[in-house]
Order: sequence, then C-alpha cells, then structure tokens
Amino acid sequence: MNERVVAITVTYNDYDYLKRALDAMREQTYPLQKIVVVDNHSSPEAQEKLKTQEDDLVEILWLPDNTGCAGGMQAGMKYTCEKYSPDWYWLMDSDAFPAPDCLETLLVHKTDTDNVGILAPLIFGVERQKYQLYHHKKISKLLYRDLLKYNSYEEIPAGASPIDADAVVGPLVSKKAVDRLGIIDSGFFIYGEDVEYTYRVSRQFDELLVKEAIIYHRDVSDTGAQIPTAWWKDYYALRNRILFIKKFQKNFLHGAFGQGMFLLRILKALLKNSLSHYNANLKKYRRVLIFQAVKDGLAGRKGKTVDPAAEKEKVKAME
Repeated sequence: MNERVVAITVTYNDYDYLKRALDAMREQTYPLQKIVVVDNHSSPEAQEKLKTQEDDLVEILWLPDNTGCAGGMQAGMKYTCEKYSPDWYWLMDSDAFPAPDCLETLLVHKTDTDNVGILAPLIFGVERQKYQLYHHKKISKLLYRDLLKYNSYEEIPAGASPIDADAVVGPLVSKKAVDRLGIIDSGFFIYGEDVEYTYRVSRQFDELLVKEAIIYHRDVSDTGAQIPTAWWKDYYALRNRILFIKKFQKNFLHGAFGQGMFLLRILKALLKNSLSHYNANLKKYRRVLIFQAVKDGLAGRKGKTVDPAAEKEKVKAME
C-alpha cells in the first residue's frame, strides 16, 4: 500500500490522555504521514507540556479560542487538506488509543467497494472493558434518534459491514469523500458533529465498520449528565439534533414528523426535571436551557450560542 494518511486530533487541557494517544499513533504498523494536533486554547501549563510532543511527525495547530470539538476538528481538517492533501484523514479523539495494527487493518478494506468513504474501527472501552457499540449507529427513519447497529460483538460480521454513522474515534475518511462533501461543520460546536459528518458521508459513500480493527477509548461516566454544571451539554445535544433533522429531512412533512418525535422526548426530559430533587432555581434554569435549545434549533442558530464557562458559574450561584 502507498496511502498517505494524516491523523487529526483535538485537545483541550487533557495532556495525559493525548500523550497516550500520540504514542499509540506513533507505534502504528502502517506509518502515518503526519499527526496534526489542534490545541483548542488550552491553559498555558497544558500548552507547555504539549510543546514537548512536537517533532518531525507531530505538528501542532494553536487556536486562539476554544471552538469546541467541532471547531477544532474543522480547523484541523481544513489545515490538513490545504497543506498535505492526504489520501485519508484519520479523525481521532484525544482519549482514543488505536491498537498497533489498527490503521493497517482498516486500509486492508479500502477497496472492499468502489465507493468507500469511511472505514471505522471497533471501539473498546478501557475502563468498563466492553465494546462501545453505541458509537456504531444506524439512524432512525425520522432522524430523531440514534440506534445500535449491532447489539453484541458476536452480531458483527467478520471483515467490513455498513453503518449509517459513527463517532470521531478513529474513522478513516477518504480524500474523495472530503473533496466532495467537505469537512466537519464547526457550527455544531460540541455534540453531534460526528454523527452529522459521518451520516453526511454515508449518504453518498460506503461507510464500513471493520471488526478486526480495534481502537481503545476512555469510558464516559454515567453520572456526568446529572451534574448541573454540565447541563450546558444538554443544550447542545438537543439543539444539534434539531439542526440534524432539519438538514437531512427528505421534505417538510418528513422533517415535521421527526421534529415532533424528538420534541416528545424533550417533553419527557422536562417532566423528569420537574420531578427531580434539585432546588426550584435549578429546575427553572434547566427548563429555560431546554426551551432555548429548541428555539435555537428550530431557528437554525449554530455555533457557540451558550458559553460553557458562563453557564457553570450561573449554576454554582444557584446551588
């Protein structure tokens, strides 16, 4: 094989995980052309640590502001496209650690069809020691929710099998897909940008999950969504799903039904909030945040519309 592959990862104050990810990328049995690390305006201390990783293989792109996962990956893909124009873009979470033969195994399947757009590795959670099958998705017909493509490891066929969408945890994106469909949309800021992009690709290209290509990934805590200082994340998750439905709806009626089903899920969230143990101010705050997400999603407002740092301070004052 003579494929030029550039890996792109985004970091924000997570040096220890990033170093482990970089070490795993350096040890690939198929050599990378370059690793582009996008620093999303980390602290001065984290940036000093990151500078120690720069070498002939690792190049760092320093951003003046925190543009979220979506903005960071968009900047990295744009920079990589203009400077290197590789055959494949390897999109990597900073807390994902590919097995040594992960890239080589993915590339074995680059000609499985005449129209390969994405080759995705199977994701294994390092803390829970289970496959994170929720990342390998099919999208519901009305677009309002993600579904598991496979319910168990045993269900996954050997080799490569089609999926609708995936996380940005090691998908290998072809040059022809990037040239035709562009790069990740920074307007999503955080949450859902990976589903939007990989689904965008799978509508015109083959997106294949490769069972034998393994990437290890940190597990997210189940309790994170229950922490009020993290509720700003709910805003983006809700707003971005509405944006997703609006973008990919087949027609107005299809979109209306999809948005209606999604709004029912939001009503359930509001009911759950009303019955929660939080104080009245926090409950009101969460209602306002949810309604704002719906309003902004329906209006098509994109970008960093809610500031995470400011929202955390608001919540602390209410607790």
